[in-house]
Amino acid sequence: MISDAKDIFYLVLAFSVLWFTIFVCWLLYYFISIMREARGMTKDVREKINKALGIFESLKEKFERSLNVFAGIAEGVKYVGSYLMDRRGERKTTKKKKHEKKEEAETEGEEEKE
Repeated sequence: MISDAKDIFYLVLAFSVLWFTIFVCWLLYYFISIMREARGMTKDVREKINKALGIFESLKEKFERSLNVFAGIAEGVKYVGSYLMDRRGERKTTKKKKHEKKEEAETEGEEEKE
């Protein structure tokens, strides 16, 4: 069976290749399991990011809707304010006209007295 040094060398070499193959298989197994875990983690991270983006989108829509409501309210307040300013201006002009008529009547009344 084993007759010389060359046979012992081949036997040791075959044993070493066997252990190297076992080591590479073990290394590949752990590498594949690590990659599987990394894939699962990236999937979870993507799902959480998509959920966060969905939340931000809904908040953005709600914020825009509330701004539209406030813009409508601001337009209404502006309209009411301009209406009140117009009414106030009319009131002042009518008061001025009444005051002018009153002064004219007084001056006419003074002229008639003289």
